[in-house]
Amino acid sequence: MKTTGFLCCLFACLQIGAQGQTRVIEQPAFDAWNSTTLEIDRIELSDTATVFYVDAFFRPHYWIQIVKETTLQADGKSYPIRSAEGITLSEKFWMPDSGTASFRLFFPPLPKGTRQVDFIEGNEERAFRIWGIRLDGTKPEAQPSQFAFNPDLKLEEPKLERGTGTLEGELIGYKEGMSKSLQLILFNMLTGNSEEHYVDILSNGTFRFESPLIALTSVVLIGDGITHRQFYMKPGETTRLKVNLSEICRSQSKKRQAEQSLGDKYYFSGALADLNNELGNSEQQEPFFGANSQEAYMQQIKEISAMTTLDQYKSYWTTKYEKAVKELEQMTGISNARRTLIDQRLKHELARELMTYGIIDYYYRQANNIPRDSVLADRPELIPQQSYFDFLPKCIPNDGYFFYDGSFAYMLAQLRYTNFSGKKLERKQGEPLPDNTADLTRIMGYNAGPLFDLLAANRYASSIAEFQPLTADDKSKLDALNPALKTELLAMNERLLQTIEENKKKSGYTVDRVNIAEIPEEEL
Repeated sequence: MKTTGFLCCLFACLQIGAQGQTRVIEQPAFDAWNSTTLEIDRIELSDTATVFYVDAFFRPHYWIQIVKETTLQADGKSYPIRSAEGITLSEKFWMPDSGTASFRLFFPPLPKGTRQVDFIEGNEERAFRIWGIRLDGTKPEAQPSQFAFNPDLKLEEPKLERGTGTLEGELIGYKEGMSKSLQLILFNMLTGNSEEHYVDILSNGTFRFESPLIALTSVVLIGDGITHRQFYMKPGETTRLKVNLSEICRSQSKKRQAEQSLGDKYYFSGALADLNNELGNSEQQEPFFGANSQEAYMQQIKEISAMTTLDQYKSYWTTKYEKAVKELEQMTGISNARRTLIDQRLKHELARELMTYGIIDYYYRQANNIPRDSVLADRPELIPQQSYFDFLPKCIPNDGYFFYDGSFAYMLAQLRYTNFSGKKLERKQGEPLPDNTADLTRIMGYNAGPLFDLLAANRYASSIAEFQPLTADDKSKLDALNPALKTELLAMNERLLQTIEENKKKSGYTVDRVNIAEIPEEEL
């Protein structure tokens, strides 16, 4: 009995001693990350190992991976991963139905007194990274809040005016090892496309970007921890931005959302600062009536593929639109300006869907596994009359406020190429679609203003984008356009001519409007 009691006492003492040598940090704070997929639930620090308990959140039946090159980095030293439990290193891990999974990662012990550590999952550009993981219980420094909500804020009327828009920015908390560039997506109404720009980040976290603009322009910012954040720039003016990486990541974290805020996410000053600050710092979900999941998309295919008339299609989307409008009416805590933006976006979405009526036959083929080029003998041909398009004047008023909606750039092509005639178009293979301006004029009830100026300019811009310089006849017609559009088109044309001339010298090709397409793409 004495022996047994002694052994039990000894075992208990050893257990207490072992527990005393292991320090546990629950849901540690961190400075920044580049993905919301991995969250650290706890860290165990001992003399023999550093153990990360990791929760993964990702789409069901898609895979993630933790590579064998994963390391921890602290105070200039690197600690390579030893092993893992619940996931096999450098192999694809397929997410379960729940979209969540848990596993453990084992690293060498860290020196006592280590306050922060970075989790670096390999050397690939898109590898998982979490910077500034706090091992001492501290939290990132909070920034003072400056955003003041103004419910009476109204939208500034856009004007066509050419000038250089400037963005000056800083990433608060930028660290070595983070991405050295930011992606900016700029919506160009003149070309009817989005442009991708990559902006270098200096070692102190600052960046600068300039672009020629013809009006206020919607821009999307993407970077480490920053996902599709929209703001606006103006020609001839500077937009200043400070990005609070720590607060953005705290608010994204499933485990740290209840913690105290670390300040505003975005600090705008300069051009359109009040509107940019509201858009950047509000987390309210906006009404949306398109398919936002694979299940919703499959249901949409099923419902639309069963339609046989355009009235059914029009009613389908109009009902969804009206439901979204009611959701907007019930929203509180947003300014008049943002309410106007949402209302405009919903109208544009409705117009976009209703102009895409050809999707009925496309979905019918998908649902019934019918080849795309086969004849649908048992289906009525859907040719809308002009009365079908009575939604257009309601969705696109005769003003320039559409510049606020970056996605409207894509709608310009729809407006240029949709058949508004009410008749079936007969054209040969490769023959261009006829100019539909006259038909659109009858539907809209006007033929002048920002929309028609932009549509006319878009035709010339499309030609330039296809490496077709403006002809003398084209240039003579530019005088009918707004001066800002004319000036920018001529500048685009000059840049194209310079590019053609440079490639002509390099390649030795004779370049004109006909054989420019013969130059190999890699030489252009």
